Amino acid sequence: MAEKVYFKNLQGFRFIAAVLVILSHIELFKKRVLLSNIWDSPFFFEAGSAGVDFFFVLSGFLITMLLLKEIEKTGRVNVRKFYMRRILRIWPLYYLIILISYFIVPHLSIFYIQGYTEGLNENFWGKFLFSLFFIPNVALAFFESIPYAAPLWSVGVEEQFYVFWPFLLSTFNRKIRSILIFIVVFVAAKVIFILINKMFHLDAEIAVKIKNLLVGIRMECMGIGGLGAYLIYRNHKVGCLIKSNILLLVAIILLPLVFLFAKNLFELHHIFFSLLFLVIIANGAVNKSTPIKLENKFFFMMGNISYGLYLWHSLCIGLIINALRANPSFLNNLFLFNLLLYVGVFGFSILVAWISYTFFETPFLRMKQRFSIIVSGAAAAGEEKK
Repeated sequence: MAEKVYFKNLQGFRFIAAVLVILSHIELFKKRVLLSNIWDSPFFFEAGSAGVDFFFVLSGFLITMLLLKEIEKTGRVNVRKFYMRRILRIWPLYYLIILISYFIVPHLSIFYIQGYTEGLNENFWGKFLFSLFFIPNVALAFFESIPYAAPLWSVGVEEQFYVFWPFLLSTFNRKIRSILIFIVVFVAAKVIFILINKMFHLDAEIAVKIKNLLVGIRMECMGIGGLGAYLIYRNHKVGCLIKSNILLLVAIILLPLVFLFAKNLFELHHIFFSLLFLVIIANGAVNKSTPIKLENKFFFMMGNISYGLYLWHSLCIGLIINALRANPSFLNNLFLFNLLLYVGVFGFSILVAWISYTFFETPFLRMKQRFSIIVSGAAAAGEEKK
């Protein structure tokens, strides 16, 4: 029988991370269609990136906790079952979005946005193959954007992380040292690039592509989540500090400052975001006296459908924004346009994600339970797991 482990507030955290991404992308789409927007403001410009960092840290934290508990229970990580769980959770919707974004949406005029939709035609098969083999982050770094399929890049990063993380945890005896080395390697790569670019003034086009690639490979964010989980699991004194209410207060105070000064942190703001999100996640998940209260039916369901929210929302934004632009009366009333846009995008995205979760993802999630050794999330609470 699979052991059930439930970490409180994680479902709510998943939804909040998705909301940050959606807020940023709504304003980005408004900019793409030349409407008045606030995408360049410190919050909206960084919200999407911060939301992805939140997802990464949360994934690293949860996966590490579950793998450590599996090692404790069985003495090892069952790699075959681990990858089957990941495949059944991630692959079906991931490949459905690829199919829709690459081969269906380009032929539907309701999704057409001038200067954006055409980007798919540039290096089409290169982008497709990169996406097909879970390295869409590389495609985004070196090619034009992938209309409506851009959110896939972070799913690719997670899948790349999962390739070796189970082996790292189960193989190396000095696990904390190996985790720290893992984080330092990816942070060092970014720092070295920054220094080289400052010293030698690399070709601007090449420098941008390298920067995009390094920023897109945020393995250190997931590693930070994993490090926090390890320290808490081992009851290390640093782990006790991470989940404390005092450090939570510090994180809440510092978080707006990272949003405000992110552009001045030389692309290293993801590390600061990750450290602060780790404190918030750890406090909400394992601190019995946490002030974070996201345990209710609304957040539970929103957490269940958060993967779908993340992958479907760009399509929903394009559809809603084009429908509103087709009516001149909406364009003449900025307040009404934005009200209908935000309500429409969130409402329609939630509806589509719920339908996707209920009728498309859930059958695969049921099969996933056959491969579970440690069960968490919705399944541990007696419902289908996200």
